[in-house]
Amino acid sequence: MAYIGNKPPVVSNLISDIKIGEDDETKIDFADANTINFHANNSKEMVLVENALTPGTSDGIALGTTSLMWSDLFLASGAVINLNNGDVTLTHSANTLTVAGGTLATAALTTSTIVASGIIKTDDGTDATSTTDGSLQTDGGLSVAKDAVLGNDVLLLSDSAVLSLGADSDATLTHDGTTGLTIAANPFEVDSGGNITLDAHTGIFIFQDANSEILRITESGSGDVTIKLETNAKDLIFTDNGDAEGFRILDGAAGVTVAGSINSTLDVHLDSTPSDETVSGITGTFTAGEALVRGECVYLKASDTKMHKAVAAAGSTTPPCIALAAADIAQDAAGKFLLQGFITDNGSFPTYTVGDEVYTPEAETSSQNVPEATAPDSDGDLVQVLGIATGANTLYFNPSLDVIEHAG
Repeated sequence: MAYIGNKPPVVSNLISDIKIGEDDETKIDFADANTINFHANNSKEMVLVENALTPGTSDGIALGTTSLMWSDLFLASGAVINLNNGDVTLTHSANTLTVAGGTLATAALTTSTIVASGIIKTDDGTDATSTTDGSLQTDGGLSVAKDAVLGNDVLLLSDSAVLSLGADSDATLTHDGTTGLTIAANPFEVDSGGNITLDAHTGIFIFQDANSEILRITESGSGDVTIKLETNAKDLIFTDNGDAEGFRILDGAAGVTVAGSINSTLDVHLDSTPSDETVSGITGTFTAGEALVRGECVYLKASDTKMHKAVAAAGSTTPPCIALAAADIAQDAAGKFLLQGFITDNGSFPTYTVGDEVYTPEAETSSQNVPEATAPDSDGDLVQVLGIATGANTLYFNPSLDVIEHAG
């Protein structure tokens, strides 16, 4: 229809009770004030009122079907999806969807951030054997502000993995990339109410200081245990709880020293056949007043408290021999002296007859003041028995302090 001039005004014809539809069972009904009712198959399916579009009855209509689905749902900022009159709600705020009043259960959830004011729970019981299975998976790190309680194993799958403890990670357990583990802590304490078992299948326990080996305990399979000091030119020292030294194993198989008394209910065994140039017995450390050769007879000079050669020649003013030099000792140097026991020296000693007594020498022989097999027999010589020969070049040194002057 065409109009000449101005368009005529729209005229509204309002009817208070009108129904539009194919029949009385399927219709749009305006009978109720401020309400539009939508009926289908004689059932009020939907009601439109001011600010609300509702089903005709609670839980009475579905939005779409399994075969006919809506495309998109657009909700305004701050929108709320309210389930069962507030039992569970999904509320939008800027960049956030908040679930309140219940539990969010999902087979998969992809999002940049999940913020929960309550508990995030999964009922899946799958064990984790890698980083891509298990009931809770993350492609990145996992940060936990409070305690973590785990009901089963903890697997750190990367070689050289590190378990760090403390705010500054100042205590660590580090995998060495193969089958080893390094514990780094200062101090490191083990406090057990029961036994502490260290089981080394190689039979070797190694103690280090700053990555340098200092002590090794070894069981070679025979049942014997060896404690070996690995630092060169050092002693193994045992102390009491006040750090007072009680026992020391000397470096280089030089023997042992004991600070206090030795109390034993067993025999003290001496090696009666020591190897060449060694002693077995009671020794002491003194300073040499002159250069001494191993095996030489000495006395302690009162004027300088040093060891000097003892001779038995007539007119000698030296006191009795009280010791034998256990090694070559330079003048004014400290050295070890045999006070009683066995000594072997194939180079310094003459050939003795087993069982014969030996004596303080009348004079040095070949520049060595070693015990003689023959007693001094010149007028005025001093006769002192020093012990007996137990081998061709081995003596049992047990000096008598009785000195007899020989009368020719």
